[in-house]
Amino acid sequence: MSVSVEGQIDIAGPVGKLLHRRPLKNATVMQSFGVEPVTGEIFVIQVAEGGLTLAGESGPVSYADRAAHGDLCVTRLTQAGAITGHMYLRGFGHGVSMGVENRDGVTRLWTETASKPTQDGKTGFGTAVTHFEFRSGTVLDHGSSLHSTPYTPAAGATGVTCTIDPTTNRLIVRFGSNGMHFESYDLAKAAAGVWEPIARIAQPDPNGTFQGYASLGGVVYLLAGQAIAEDNPANPFPGNTYLTAVDWATGAVLDQRLVLAGPGLVYREPEGMAVSIRDGVPHLHFGFACENPAPRTCTIMSLSAAPEIDGVKVLTDWQPLTLAAGVTADQNAPKGRLISIAGIETLQLSGGVKGTFDIERVIGTLPDSLTPSMAASASVPRNNRAGRCVARAEASPDRQLRLFGGSGDNVITWAQLDSFSAVWR
Repeated sequence: MSVSVEGQIDIAGPVGKLLHRRPLKNATVMQSFGVEPVTGEIFVIQVAEGGLTLAGESGPVSYADRAAHGDLCVTRLTQAGAITGHMYLRGFGHGVSMGVENRDGVTRLWTETASKPTQDGKTGFGTAVTHFEFRSGTVLDHGSSLHSTPYTPAAGATGVTCTIDPTTNRLIVRFGSNGMHFESYDLAKAAAGVWEPIARIAQPDPNGTFQGYASLGGVVYLLAGQAIAEDNPANPFPGNTYLTAVDWATGAVLDQRLVLAGPGLVYREPEGMAVSIRDGVPHLHFGFACENPAPRTCTIMSLSAAPEIDGVKVLTDWQPLTLAAGVTADQNAPKGRLISIAGIETLQLSGGVKGTFDIERVIGTLPDSLTPSMAASASVPRNNRAGRCVARAEASPDRQLRLFGGSGDNVITWAQLDSFSAVWR
């Protein structure tokens, strides 16, 4: 792909991963997410689940009432996918998009608010944007003094949401007013209550059900599609998820592509986009809500702006693997990385293991960034016994790395992973 606009990433290029099938505080579908620019923590928004009784409520509230009122749940996760906090927002909207800001060491969230239900009364959507400090374990109501004065970009605007471009420090607001539009603002000024639009473009056709957006430099990206279902089958793959790149300067579509990432995910509903800067490199993220039936989980994919060198692009640099009980490192501790070779995502492993492997064994756990949605396997050398000197290692969607080939009469005592190189999806 020839890049014509600053911030343009090849949306047909190799895809890595940020989170893999992680549970959230509530069992409902992830709607959007954001990445804390300093800590790297991930914040995910979903409509609050039914049956909860929150502070100030006399009894459990149904999911239908939560959705209509615009009640949301925010989950905070580490980069490893562990839940470390949550917060409820009442009367805010549907959670279509969000921004995460670190201001003087304090995490602040930017979201829609002032929810109003759609004409059928079933779903609430924001009519303004606001920001507030993330305070785990609390409930924040629309109209509270704990969030900033709401801002509406146009009289009578609907579906008002926002996100942050960390590469330009701009706040992006999407809203409906005689069609859908995007407007950009200086983040610091907006935080101070000074709203001066920098640019405004109309939203082009996202080629499907709109599910999220993000801004990176001179490009705004759109996500569209539906969950895997009878009218959107996984077999034959790949469903109907699309990414679209739009020029901020002209509003013209730069590129639009069918998304092939995550073919093994169950349910696979596209939900949310965000931009982060990791090790100085911008990454464009898009999410999938997974599992059917609920509880849903959260998977976040990544497109990296890192350069390709001699046909190789590093998507995730070397990460250590956590060894299973009874397994020890043989000389070099096992680790893995995800690279693209000529556009093909490839999982590479290194190091070795020792133990007593007389049956199929889990030998380690993969980090989310290396976990495939479909099993990836390769032959690896092992101790030679009775002419058998090769075993099979398999990286699975359950995050486990398994070793096959050992038996009671032919025990594997060591295996080297340096030759492991397999297509990753």
